[in-house]
Order: sequence, then C-alpha cells, then structure tokens
Amino acid sequence: MSLEIRALSAWHGRARILHDLTVSVAAGEAVALLGRNGAGKTTTLSAIMGLIPHVRGTALFNGVPILGLPPHRVARLGLGYVPEDRRVFSDLTVDENLAVGRQPPRPGVPAWTPERLLTLFPNLAALRRRRGGQMSGGEQQMLTIARTLMGNPSLVLLDEPSEGLAPRIVDQMIQALRAMKADGVGLLLSEQNLIVARHLCDRALVIEKGHLVHHGPLADLDSNPAIRDATLAP
Repeated sequence: MSLEIRALSAWHGRARILHDLTVSVAAGEAVALLGRNGAGKTTTLSAIMGLIPHVRGTALFNGVPILGLPPHRVARLGLGYVPEDRRVFSDLTVDENLAVGRQPPRPGVPAWTPERLLTLFPNLAALRRRRGGQMSGGEQQMLTIARTLMGNPSLVLLDEPSEGLAPRIVDQMIQALRAMKADGVGLLLSEQNLIVARHLCDRALVIEKGHLVHHGPLADLDSNPAIRDATLAP
C-alpha cells in the first residue's frame, strides 16, 4: 500500500502553483508536508484528490494511476481526505455523519466500525446524538477524521489537522493518528506545527512557493535552521 507522486505540477487558472513535486508515502508511514501559508500544501493534497482540474505529472496509489480521476473515484480506491475546513454535516448527528462515510471493508486494510472509532476518539462517545453544527472545532475535527476512517482507507491526507485547536485536543488527535499509523494506515499531513510533526511523522517534505526545497528525516530540520524556518508561519 503506497502513494507515489512524480513531477506533480498544478495551476489555478494561468497561475502555476506547484512545480514538479515528488512525494511518496508507504503503508504505516507518516510524512509531514511543511511550508508557510501559500506555499502550496493545500494545493498538493487537492491535486492528489482530484479537486484541481489543471494538473500534470504521475500519481500512483497502490499501483493505480489516479491523477485526473474525479474525487469520488479516488476515495473509492481507499485514499481518505480530511480537508482543512472539516465539512461535517451540521444537521446530522455524530452517528449519522459516520454512517455517511461508510464503505465496505478492504483486503489488507484495517476495518473501522463506529464502536472502534468511538474508542479511538473517546470525546465523541458522549456526543453520538449531537448534531455536527453544535460541536466545538476540536470535536468537529475528530468527527471528520473518524468519518474518513469509516471509508476504511489505506492512506489518509490531512490538511492542517491541528490548526486552531486547543493543546489538549491536539494531544488527543496525535494519539489517535499514532494508533492509525500503528494499524498500517499511511498519513500525509499538511502542517505548519513542527511539534505535531515531530510527535508523529517519520519524514518531512518542505515546499516553498510550490517548489520542493527539502526532503529527509525530521531531525535534519533541526540541523538546518534556514530550511526549518521556512516551514514556520511568519
């Protein structure tokens, strides 16, 4: 189970946002996609998921070409996506939101049930009948990740999962993502928070103005202050 991206470029209208990026994520691996606001992190995840029409390059998910496929077909292959704006169904309860994300089990991939997810995200267990629009930002983030896991993905893209969350909620989210990783789920996180990346990720990709400027173990960032500082918000 793996994601292999080669020479990925993307455009918004006439503006070229990504320049020949190379990205790879293996099963059970967590990779941080780091960069300032506007560096191209969200565009990278959106391009992989088929949300941007003007793309070029090669993208293989478990050996299947996905670049240019519509998002629903990419998702059906087992690639999950947690967007930055969460997009919970505000009029549906926690249980109903989870039911919307349900897909059949996949061979060789962990099978997720509501009961298992409520153990992974204990905050949601007491909120099963609460509507999404009545939940805090942190609760919505946990619900979005849980709903994505109901699709039994082998790899999940997460866009700024810690942004705007209280430290206590971030700690709980890190523990949940670690459990997913231990079960063999691959993770690609767009992040600005190096603390989250250090607690979770094996490797870091740093992009600046759509160009890949660093690729290697997270520890390398501490020995290269210039590259490290490029990953932080101004």
